[in-house]
This record gives sequence, structure tokens and C-alpha cells, in this order.
Amino acid sequence: MADHHCCSSHSHCDESSTTDETKSSSSPTHNFSSNDIHKHFNSNDNDNINEESQTVSQLFDIAWSNQNDLQSSSADTTTDDYSSKLLHTIRLLESLEKRLISLELFSDNESIDEVSTTNIRYLLLNAYLAWLYQTKRSKPSQRLINVQHACDYYSKFLTMTRNYEIHKYSIPKAPTNDDCGNMEQLNSRDVDMMKMAQDRASKIQAHLKRREEEETMRAFEEAMKHDGSDEEAKRKFYLSKIRWWVDTALNDLVYLHDELRVLLQRKSIEPTNDDESHRRPGPLPPSRPLKPLVITRDMLQSKAIGLGYPSAPTMTIDEFYESLARRGLAPTPEQSKAMASGPKLPSASDMEKEEVAKEAHVERDDPDMISYLRSKDDYMDDHHRGEGNRHNRS
Repeated sequence: MADHHCCSSHSHCDESSTTDETKSSSSPTHNFSSNDIHKHFNSNDNDNINEESQTVSQLFDIAWSNQNDLQSSSADTTTDDYSSKLLHTIRLLESLEKRLISLELFSDNESIDEVSTTNIRYLLLNAYLAWLYQTKRSKPSQRLINVQHACDYYSKFLTMTRNYEIHKYSIPKAPTNDDCGNMEQLNSRDVDMMKMAQDRASKIQAHLKRREEEETMRAFEEAMKHDGSDEEAKRKFYLSKIRWWVDTALNDLVYLHDELRVLLQRKSIEPTNDDESHRRPGPLPPSRPLKPLVITRDMLQSKAIGLGYPSAPTMTIDEFYESLARRGLAPTPEQSKAMASGPKLPSASDMEKEEVAKEAHVERDDPDMISYLRSKDDYMDDHHRGEGNRHNRS
């Protein structure tokens, strides 16, 4: 396993530091006050002092909590707080990795039963680092480095867990520049629709199973916060979480290797600075002469505002209505006047006169009016208000 510690031997630089160095060399110098500089160095020194004063277990508890927050479905991955927390967790786990290597907690000559319950969870360190580098936001020029780190950490995690016989899967190898040199190999893949459908069904089943395992682990972790005295339950929980990350690593490596091939191909295609310096701009192709566009002013003007306009008016509005009246589609002027002077709706005064006349008939005991009012009352008794047409009404 000594050859798998390549990720810890070299320092992984964040894009923020690389970008700052590039900006400082290319952009004009900024005037920072002495207070800002002291604040920056004091904050970094305080973080280093706190990490050195804490134990490995305490630091891993912080990284565990940060990892759960970063992987939460409710986390907003677009904020600066999320990015800074992710970078802080990477730096914390990398320092933990160096301390664990110096402590030599893991060996190839022991089984998982010989590892203490407290130390079992440290096997997740490389899986966490791989996921963080995979999730880390970066520029296109830095994405290749992040993907390579993620592949290295996942491979290291799978190798350590296989040495402890937690799984027996074969570890896929990351593609190299030689593997990605031929573009035709990727483009000439045979597409088997039946195999794709089977893979999709198996992935759906695996996803549902993983969701159930996540819910079980989350519930178990909540129970451990209240009662952490059961050593055997802790051990089962850590082993189940390691197995879950084994499946995650195998699935993520498939997509990371595909992305790595694309990034390596793009890097091989992009010209270097030396190639661009030796290039000389060739002669520009001769431009084709433009054909003159002749516009006839009279023709366009006659179409737009002259007599040649296709929608020019041919009659006035009065003539138009007269033509409609002759065809019987509109009333004639005489008919319009007759309609205007026709019967009108009764006004309030007419209705009052009708009520006065009705009361006069009642006072005179007019038999016709009395029979009319009685029949009206009988009708109202038998037919209540709103009883009209109730067709298609529930």
C-alpha cells in the first residue's frame, strides 16, 4: 500500500491560490492595508494552532460533520459559504491523512477484526477526499487536476478496503494519455439497446437499495448521538457506511474516468504556447465583390403609398354601409329610424301608474282583478321562487 500514498505526499493546491498567483502576476498591484494583512495571517495561524492542539479523533469528528452538511440535499451548492466549507474540509482531511500515515494505524498484514472501532471510521478519509475533489468547483483548466485527485483517492480507498477484505471488486484503472490518444476508439462504441435497458434497470434497483441504506444509516447515526455506549452497534454502523462508500466509489469512478478521457483529449488537442508562437497568420482569402442592389424608387413608392398599394380604399364608409343595406346585411336608414322610435321599456312613472290603477280595481272589488290576484297567489304557493328550468341541475 505504500505506492498508494502518492496523493498524500504532494500537496493539492486549491484553485483560489493558483488564481491569486496568476492575478498577482498579470494584474496591477492592489494596495492592501497592514490591518488586512495581519488579519489574514492571524486567521490562518489560529486555524493551524487549533488543529495542532486537537486530537485526530476530534478533527475527524469535525470533518465528519462537515461532510454530512455538504452532502445534505438541502445544502445550497452555489453559495460562497458552501465553497469555503468544502475547501476547509479538504485541507482538514489532508492534514489528517498525513497524521494518520505517521501514526501507521493501518497495515496490510492485519484483518478488519484487528482494527479498533475508533480507527475503522478513518478508512472513510480517502472516500471523503475523493468526493470533495469531485464536487469542488473550478475553472476548466483546473478541472483535470481535481478529477485526477478524485480518481486517485477513490482508488486508494478501494485498495485499502479490499486489503481488509471488506469487498472483492476489481478496481478500474484510470485512463492515461496513451489510452485517450485515439479519438476513434470512443466514437466507435457499439450501442446495445438491450444491454443499456438492463443496465438502466439494475441501476434503478441499486439506487433504491442505496436510498434505503441511507435512511437506515441516518436513523442509526441519530440513535448513536443519544446513546453511543454500544460498541458492537458502532462497529456495524461504520462497516455499513464503508460498504456504502465502496458502492459510491465504484459508480463515481465510471463517470470520472469518462470525464478524464474527455479532459485528456481536450488537453492534447489544445495548442501549447510554443505552437502558437511559431504559427504565422496566413494570407486572408480574397473577398468576393458585392453585387450592386438597384432600388426603383417609383415602384416601391407606388406600392407603399400610391395607387398601386394593394389595399387602397375603393369606397367611403357611407358607400360601404349602403352596399350592405342593399344586400340586406344591414338596416336601411328608414329602418334605423323606425327602430329608434319603437316601443320603449316602461319607466318608473309608468310602473307607478300601473300600481295605482291596480289598487283602484281592488278597492272597487273588481271581480276580474280579484280572481287574477287569487290565481297569482295560488301559483306562487305551488311554484316557489327558483323552481324554473332545473334541467341538467343536480
